[in-house]
This record gives sequence, structure tokens and C-alpha cells, in this order.
Amino acid sequence: MGQHADRFRSRLDRRKSVKSRVGQPREERATDKHERYYHYYEEPDYVRITIDSNYISNIVVREMARVGAINMRLYLNEMGLDKIYHMIKKGRGYMLIKNLRQFCKIYKIDLNELEQKGIILKPRLYPLDMHSKEFIKLKSHVFNEGRIAFLKQFVGNVNYSNQDPVLLWYFTNIVKELGGDVTGPYLSKNALAINATPALARALNASGLSSGRKTRTDPSLDPLIKEGSELFKYHIRATLTEEGWCSLSIQGRYVRFDIAWGRSVDITDKLSRNQIEGLRAIVERRNKRKIPIKKILDPNLQDIIWENPPRLFNEEVNLLNLTHKELRHGGFPTRVHLSIEGRVTAFWEIHFTKREDIDLLHNEYGMLPNTWKAKRFENLYETYIKPRGGRLINHEIQEIRKVKEQNPPKVSAVWISEKMRELFPGVGWGGDIERIRRMLGRKESE
Repeated sequence: MGQHADRFRSRLDRRKSVKSRVGQPREERATDKHERYYHYYEEPDYVRITIDSNYISNIVVREMARVGAINMRLYLNEMGLDKIYHMIKKGRGYMLIKNLRQFCKIYKIDLNELEQKGIILKPRLYPLDMHSKEFIKLKSHVFNEGRIAFLKQFVGNVNYSNQDPVLLWYFTNIVKELGGDVTGPYLSKNALAINATPALARALNASGLSSGRKTRTDPSLDPLIKEGSELFKYHIRATLTEEGWCSLSIQGRYVRFDIAWGRSVDITDKLSRNQIEGLRAIVERRNKRKIPIKKILDPNLQDIIWENPPRLFNEEVNLLNLTHKELRHGGFPTRVHLSIEGRVTAFWEIHFTKREDIDLLHNEYGMLPNTWKAKRFENLYETYIKPRGGRLINHEIQEIRKVKEQNPPKVSAVWISEKMRELFPGVGWGGDIERIRRMLGRKESE
């Protein structure tokens, strides 16, 4: 898709969209309005946590002695704390947040004391620092390949999916560094998936990352991801690995390298009914739901698409240009998609094809180490730099073709199995290559 870059770059310069302009002032983010820490007592009433029952029991015994009570069960029932009694008898157990709040209110206990004294045994992440490097890295992975959902009674779920087990390992390590835990990995349709401690979903939501489809919520970068920062570097590396791609090709006996990434945004609510019907007519005529930008002839519709890039994508491009003044690259829309439900999503991309830009992205960022994409990127890049602009001779062309064949973009089932056994040895299906192929819809050769 890199061949579209030059064609659209001049068009982007002509339009000078305010939202696509380099150096755009950053708007206020949701996280600017929130406290730094996410505490257990901010959790919804019906969330259950495991606590040290001895702490609770000692307070109850002390107060019973003070008032002269003898029967603990009767005493707690009269206090409206009958649930506490059952938890104390078990020695350790779950408590609903609403019951714990009630207990602290009756006995005038500072809510923060429970965190400070380590009374909460599971999950061990409170108070959660939403400004920590690990939390911001978690947000980057959720931006790219994650999903936040909320079920009945505000029970949160953080799901991450990818076909490379190494990326699930990155996600798992970050979750554990935050004090959380994971469930999985497990095989889902066309991907491997893993779930994180539900409290992290609620903390991510509190930090400004809304649940639901990111194409519609159109999230922003966390304000702590600043130009040139360590977190920005990690974010770009993660994005190139999870949302990006690279390609090596031969054009007129010269080697060409392309590094790119892209994001989508839902623009349905900005379109008129007639504009949507016009897109529907193109879909019916082409019998394809993806419509190249060049097939859209309505200038007003073109303007709406160009003036509404994905917010996250726009901020990434702006910060990259601010960090490296020599880049000055802009993103551009390549296609729109009309869903069966009538929702319209525009896909935007940014491409880098100049030698100095390729070198900069390789040397300053690259992809997350040990991943399938990182291995492929390094192999293609090494082949790319050998001719260095010279006209290719026949044996060099054959070498490039061989390297491309040996490094396909699709993660192989053999790689998945090897990395699953290495990184997640307790997962039973990790060594079952045939099952992996079947779930991911792969041929025997893939």
C-alpha cells in the first residue's frame, strides 16, 4: 500500500486540515481530570475482593469488648454487618466493596488504611498508579489489540488478542508488574486471546479510555506520552508491531522498503443519509464493502473524510514529527468500509519509504524484540540495506525474492506452537499444531 503515499501527500498538503496539521495543540484529556491513583473504594458496590479477615476480626473483637457484647453473630447482625460474620468464620474470603465501605464507616476507619496495611489480599494492585510506566504501556497495548467491556453490575473485562504468543507475553508481564493476573491464553477464532484482572478495566476506564469499539469512542493518547519520551518510544514500537507492517519490493531493478501503520475511525454520524446511500451504491456496484478513496467522487464526502482522522492516529503522527523535525510526514485515508448495519469507517495510514526515514525508524524504534514481526523486520531490513540504492543485478533480485519467501507476514503455526510452549508451558494446547492451524484457519503449509 506504500505506492499510495506520494499520491496522497500532495493532496494532504493542499487541504491543510486543522486536525491533520503538524504541531496541533493538544486538547485536554480525560485523564487530566482524574486523580493519579485508582483505589479499591472507587470500585462499584458489587465488586468482590479478598481481604485479611484477621484485621476485620480484631476490630470486631475490640469493639465487642468495649460495649460488653458476647455473641459475635448477634452483635454483627445488630450492626447490619451479618456478611462480615460469615467472612470472619471462614478465616479468609471475599467481601463486596459496599460491605467493606459500610464496615469502615461504622468503625470510623480511614478507607486508605486498608491499602496502607496490606489488608487487601487479592487483587494486589490497590492503589493503582495510573501514571506509572507499566500502566501507560498497558494502555498502548489496549489501544492497539485490546478491548474493554463492561457486563452486568459494572464488572469489567480487559481482553487482548493477537496471533503472536510473544505479544501476549508482553501483555501478561505488564499486567503482573501492576499487581494483576491473567486468564489464558486461549484459542479464539483467528487469534490467541488473554484476559486481565477485571479491576484493570475499571482503572483504564477511570483514566479516560472508554469501553466499546475504539473506532467509535475515538480515544486520545495518554497525556504522559510526550514527544521524545521513553513512553512515546515504547508506544511507537508497540504500534508498529501490533498495528503496523513493512514490505520489501523490487521496482525497476531497485529495492524499495515501506514501513507503515494505520487506524480506523467511525464517521457515520458526520454523514448525511444521501452520502451513506451513495456509498451503499458503490458497495453494491463493486460487491465489496471496502471502498478505495479514489472511488469516492463526492467532494463534500471527501472533505468530511479528510477532516476527521482518527484522533489517536493524528496525535501519533504529530508527536513523531515534533520528535524528529526531519520527518514531516502526514497520514492519509486510503479507504472506507460500509458495514451491514450501515456504519461507515474510514481507514488512515502513514507510510515511510525514504532511506533516511527507514533508517531512523529502524534505529530509533523498530518493533518489540523477539516478536514474529520484529524478526521479519530485521531480516527484510538487512536485505534492503545491502544494495543501498544501486541497480540490482539478477542474483540480488533472486536473493531478495528468497528472503521475502522465507519471511512471510503471517505468523506461522509452528512459531505459535514453539513460543506457546516456551512462554506459556502450562497451556495444554500449546503443542497441538493441528489444533492451532484449525482454529486460526491455516493451511497445512502455514
